[in-house]
Amino acid sequence: IGPAGENRVLYASIMMDGEESAGRGGLGAVMGSKNLKAIVVNGDKTTAIAEPERVIKAQQDIMRLFRASPFLLGELGIAEYGTPALVDLMNQRRMTPTDNFQRTHFDGASKYSGPAIRHAFNAQKTGCCKCPIQCKKTTPEGEQLPEYEGISHFGALLDNHDLGSIIQANTICNDMGIDPISAAATISAWAEIKGFSPTSDEIKTLLHDIAYQRNDGQLLALGSKRLADHLRKPDASMSVKSLELPAYDPRGAYGMALAYCTSNHGGCHLHACPISHEILRKPVATDRFSFAGKGRINKIAEDSHAAIDSLVACKFSFFGASLEEYAESLSGVTGCEYSPLDLIQIGERIYLTERFYNQQNGFIETDDMLPKRFFSEAGSSGEGIDIKPINQTRFKEERQKYYRIRGLDDQGRIKNANFLAEQP
Repeated sequence: IGPAGENRVLYASIMMDGEESAGRGGLGAVMGSKNLKAIVVNGDKTTAIAEPERVIKAQQDIMRLFRASPFLLGELGIAEYGTPALVDLMNQRRMTPTDNFQRTHFDGASKYSGPAIRHAFNAQKTGCCKCPIQCKKTTPEGEQLPEYEGISHFGALLDNHDLGSIIQANTICNDMGIDPISAAATISAWAEIKGFSPTSDEIKTLLHDIAYQRNDGQLLALGSKRLADHLRKPDASMSVKSLELPAYDPRGAYGMALAYCTSNHGGCHLHACPISHEILRKPVATDRFSFAGKGRINKIAEDSHAAIDSLVACKFSFFGASLEEYAESLSGVTGCEYSPLDLIQIGERIYLTERFYNQQNGFIETDDMLPKRFFSEAGSSGEGIDIKPINQTRFKEERQKYYRIRGLDDQGRIKNANFLAEQP
């Protein structure tokens, strides 16, 4: 952890190998509260594989599917441009959170898109160990270049199109051990309340002040929800369950609007990842301006992704492979038979266990709700796309359907008080 974790900033990260981060929810602060600076792991033994030939066959199937995926290995995909390949797409779809989600389109977005980053910094490919996609990007000198979320939030969300300053802000977050999504969103909420747009130099100063809990950074270190409550402007925090929303405006994708609220972590885009079918049209396209069927789709996706997370696998793989390939790989490695349905059931238990703990800690139906702005204010319409406020009645109806499909009561609670004791 960095200074942010040591000083218990509520959205401090755990940094891994200098470039990866467990960034959301303040895990760095948990380590800091225990006076734990770092964990070092080393080993020289190999992992036994039950059926090597079966695993090799599964890998071959996965790579065939990866190569067929334009999003993964296509000439405009994330292997070439990293996740900032999404910048132009999301802006064209009128889903770019701008000025603390007051607008949904940013004219300067092309200045920090994937192609712009490659041109300006001669971006090099890197990524997780042995990964064939290599979606991470660095400068030739090894400086980590931002992911889509960080680059969009330090860009459009703060009304900033200066690519150099955006990358510098991301580097400061990595050096200090700060979640860039929550950091940028908290600064953005504060800027709206105060009525100004911070300059590039002010953003850098604020990030250091946050990490060291000094000056205005003491208040910003609390996150946008506590900051906005303290300043008596609670509606300025664009968060769910106190976790700041990432760079997909929910007014442009209704499955995402629901997913932000049913996520056990709060404002997280990865629990159900409906952007895959609503925007990227994988595995099949859905109407992004409709709630129809989104409760059931999200439930299945949440369960699938919980299982994949437990395998420490990458969700990007879903843009090529499926649970069938994951189950086959796991069966080959362990020698135990797993089907796609087995993984779904494992994921469901994980999700419900998380929700059980939330419930025990006081979370209720009203926590499964978006900020008021999304129900009362329109986004930035244009180019034949109309971004309307979300219909709150229809949102609640689909949330109730989701609760029923999940087997929850009408308040979103697990009905069986002995749920945890009965898990296998």
